[in-house]
Amino acid sequence: MPPLIDRSELIEDIWTSVGDEQAIDDHYNAVVSLNRLMQHRDRLVKPPFQLGVILEPTIAVAELVPFLDQLGIIVLHFGVFSDGRAFSQARLLRDRHAYRGNIRAVGDVICDQLSYMQRSGFNQFQLTEGEDIDLAFRLLGKNSLAYQSELKQSIAQ
Repeated sequence: MPPLIDRSELIEDIWTSVGDEQAIDDHYNAVVSLNRLMQHRDRLVKPPFQLGVILEPTIAVAELVPFLDQLGIIVLHFGVFSDGRAFSQARLLRDRHAYRGNIRAVGDVICDQLSYMQRSGFNQFQLTEGEDIDLAFRLLGKNSLAYQSELKQSIAQ
C-alpha cells in the first residue's frame, strides 16, 4: 500500500474503498462512488457508518453539495499528475462550499505537487508508489507563506 500522509504525519488508512457491487455491511469507514451514494443515500448515511466518497475529475463538485455535511472524507483522483481538475475541485470544496472534512489526493500523486495540493485544500496525500516519503515531508512543511495568498489579501484590502 502506498504511504498515506495526513498534513505532515504518516497515518494508517482507516477507510475502505467499496465498489458499487460490493457489500458494504462490514465496512464502517466506507468510501463509495457518488453514484452509489446517490442511489443508497438513506441506507448509507445512518450510523454506525462513517462515509466517504470518491470524486472523479469529470464530475462537478456541485453534484456532491447535498451530501457534504454527511461525509467524513472526499477522495479526489489524479489520473495523471498533469490533470489539474482535482486542484479545482478541492478549492471549490473548501472555499465555495466550506467543506471542513478530509480531502485526500489519490492516483498519480507526486512530491513535486504536494505544496500546491496543500494550498488548494488537500490535507491527505496517498503518494504514488516509489515517491520519496522523506522528500514529501520536507516539501509539505517547507512553504508556510504563499505569494498568491498574500497578493489576494492585499488586493482585497
